[in-house]
Amino acid sequence: MSNKRMTVKEMAKKYPNEWLFIVEPETREKTTHLISGIVKVHSTSREDVDKASRKFCKDAAIRFTGDYTSHRHKMTFSKPRDLK
Repeated sequence: MSNKRMTVKEMAKKYPNEWLFIVEPETREKTTHLISGIVKVHSTSREDVDKASRKFCKDAAIRFTGDYTSHRHKMTFSKPRDLK
């Protein structure tokens, strides 16, 4: 997987109807509106993306690029875990 930062439009074009695990998400100030990020995992299965997210300890986002009206969440964020 590339470390290239992509916009949301670029992600949707490259990975249509897929779940994306996005690291280093850039969002609009004071919102969760995703602007860009680096796609680390993409899959038609949400489970694959969730599995990848469990191993990650920094800011990240999960997004579905298709018609999300039948899905519960369009995007979720995770914050770093306390690694004491």
